[in-house]
Amino acid sequence: MKTLFTTLLLQFLIVFAFAQEAEERILYVVDSIAVIDEPEEGFGSLSEADVQKITVVTNKAAIEQYGYKDFDKVILITTKAYASRSLELKQIPSTKAMERIKGRWHLINSPTPYTGPFIDYFLNGKKQGEGNFKDGLIEGTRTVYYPDGKKNFQRNYSNGIENGEAEQYFSNGQIKYKGVFKDGKENGSWKEWYSTSKLKRLTEFKDGKAMPSKEQEKFHALLSKANQQFRDGNYQGSVKTLDKATEMDPNYSDAYFERGTAFFYDFKFDEAIKDYNKALELEPLHMKALNNRAFAKIRKYEFKGSRTLSKTGGVTVMASKDKAEMPKEEQEQICADLKKGYQLGDKKQMIIDAIETYCK
Repeated sequence: MKTLFTTLLLQFLIVFAFAQEAEERILYVVDSIAVIDEPEEGFGSLSEADVQKITVVTNKAAIEQYGYKDFDKVILITTKAYASRSLELKQIPSTKAMERIKGRWHLINSPTPYTGPFIDYFLNGKKQGEGNFKDGLIEGTRTVYYPDGKKNFQRNYSNGIENGEAEQYFSNGQIKYKGVFKDGKENGSWKEWYSTSKLKRLTEFKDGKAMPSKEQEKFHALLSKANQQFRDGNYQGSVKTLDKATEMDPNYSDAYFERGTAFFYDFKFDEAIKDYNKALELEPLHMKALNNRAFAKIRKYEFKGSRTLSKTGGVTVMASKDKAEMPKEEQEQICADLKKGYQLGDKKQMIIDAIETYCK
């Protein structure tokens, strides 16, 4: 479903395109929170089904009364979620209606740092996060949520500094990591899991510095070396280094992802797909592996039967087709990966373009 912002913009552009020489300055105000531009995707989409009421203000005097004199039009939107909140909840401010002054949060136009609870919301009115401020600094537990209401992460603070337990969750509800902060630095044992609930790694910290075992040091040195080889364009060298890393730890998803990407850049698409499969077997919610697997399959068909245009200094340039022909089942798998990656947060234009090309 189109976001309401997109729909409204199209409507107003059509109506006023011939009536104005200069571009209109339009301000959206959602549940009393001003949104200057069409919001980023991470802020949450707003559909027509979420809206209780829309008021369009074009009268200059009325716009100034709302406190927005620099705009030609103000679109006031009230969500159903906001309309159903109690008066007590409506009175709790959002950080989106605050400003930071010298590192402390203030209510707009207040000279005194804010003390009390805050609640942030997505555009559709659902809760985005909550916590408390003391003298403009976060104090106690801060919790952030996914758009569907599941917990994203939770941290504890004292005097604006992370102190105490911290944890983050995957979008499927499984815990992602858990550890303790001391004076803003990681301390003690930190555990990280896959979204399957299988332990990914255990790291010891002291005053924010990782204290790896000798085996962990050797493993991460291999990953670092492979990364540098990749940046240098030595894809085959990177693959060989990552071969050693996967032998040391055959259950670390990122090593397979990195090796798959080295294969991808070396035009070895079947090998890349195999490694992305393994990375996703270990971590089904690996966003980058999903999208890279989709593109490895697309490139495999785009370059099928292609001809080499040039090969100089280890760099190969090949001709590809604008749109690849492929079996329907393969195309469906590609689209499933692209859409899942998009839902997990990869909103890059190339992802959107690929969905438009292969999934419509």
